[in-house]
Amino acid sequence: MEVVDKQEMPLEGSYAIWNNRGGSGKTTLTYHLAIKFALKNPDKTILLIDMCPQTDLSHALLGDDEHKQDHVSQIGTMKKDAMVFGEQKFAKTVSGYLDLYSSQGLPNNVDPRTFLLNVSKFNAQLPRNLYLLCGDASIELIARSLEQKRNQTASVSQFGAQAWKSITTSLKQFIGKIAARKGIKLVVFIDVHSSCSIISEIALAACDKLLLPITDEHMHRNGFEYMFALLYGFSQPSSVYYYYRHFSFYYRAKEHDVRLPKIHLILKKSNRNATNKDNQKEWEFIFEVYKKHPQAFNVAKELDLKTLDEFKREFVIDISEETSANQIVRQAVRSHSPLLTVKKNANSNNNNNRNSSSNLADVSTPSTNSSLSKTKNPKIVRSASPSPNNRNASLPNVNANCIHKSTDALNESSSLIKQDCLSLNSNNLLNDELSVYTQNEQINAILYDELLDKIASSLNRT
Repeated sequence: MEVVDKQEMPLEGSYAIWNNRGGSGKTTLTYHLAIKFALKNPDKTILLIDMCPQTDLSHALLGDDEHKQDHVSQIGTMKKDAMVFGEQKFAKTVSGYLDLYSSQGLPNNVDPRTFLLNVSKFNAQLPRNLYLLCGDASIELIARSLEQKRNQTASVSQFGAQAWKSITTSLKQFIGKIAARKGIKLVVFIDVHSSCSIISEIALAACDKLLLPITDEHMHRNGFEYMFALLYGFSQPSSVYYYYRHFSFYYRAKEHDVRLPKIHLILKKSNRNATNKDNQKEWEFIFEVYKKHPQAFNVAKELDLKTLDEFKREFVIDISEETSANQIVRQAVRSHSPLLTVKKNANSNNNNNRNSSSNLADVSTPSTNSSLSKTKNPKIVRSASPSPNNRNASLPNVNANCIHKSTDALNESSSLIKQDCLSLNSNNLLNDELSVYTQNEQINAILYDELLDKIASSLNRT
């Protein structure tokens, strides 16, 4: 198996959020994590790529226009902002790009930035340094064409003998061309479809690191065996996997020198009844895989993880189901909002965005609502983040005075939560008043935000 060498990737980081089973919360995590990372790193350009045919991530980011028409459908059907190349039109979506690439490659006179949307121009609540390669429901149809072209012979394919590699790395080339622009500090997050289709393979081949969200329900040895077999070829659950290995992604990736991402974090969502002894055999299996194939994990060379506990401290972050699935977390996605309210500085001016990445702004599609583009980038009200030098640094003591007090004290602290963390203003699309949420839900939203801080800080690790 080939894995990504960070030195060869002309960007600061690229992360695939993937699990080969649905229901693990990939899209919700991608949404909140990318916004958190963008707010914490205003000097970086954050690119989100929606590779799921449901386009839930794109809908959450862009929302609807003033006529209550969703932007994603209008962009995907080229009713809005179609890209014209020669006599052809292409949607400014991931499908549009893949359609162009598979028919003509990536011409030198096509700037891939023209496919990107500056999210803040559609949704003023979100940071200005956040960009989107929009999802498209037609991606599964495009996938059939891509698979056919990827397997064409050299005499037929426009890519010659490199057809498989060229199609598989098409998204990686897209990212690389953007990252190569002078002055851009690019970080990429890809919401990857849970299948193992060509679309997922293109997404995985584009990234250098893998964030793997799992749940207790998915935590069984067979599930991990299948995942490791499909992506890396490490385990073979049955002779069928070995017999048909020539058709597998890992085998063909090695054959064509396509490098695969390293596992950076396993994000385990647990229910309230879970104990440390639950799924012990599964964790021991994962640790055995690590010991045999450490090159598949993004671990510092100086670290020598000898025990399962050491491995889990380095690679596993636990997220309680109550924290990740609470109503405020979900409502923020539905209402296209950051998790915690951002407070606008009354004295803010253009200097507030002096460090924001602006190299992509000139080619982004403006919203029809001109007032959105005039909104200043809001300032998040948060405490210090964990140290970036430790992937699993202890959580900051943010709002500990709220979380550990008695019930009476918690009630007294509700104004602190509302004012400093979750207070809503007229410009926030999270319109429900906080009074409809219980104190526990508010605290769980704060805890989830702290977990996002912890994950975001781990991304600064090499």
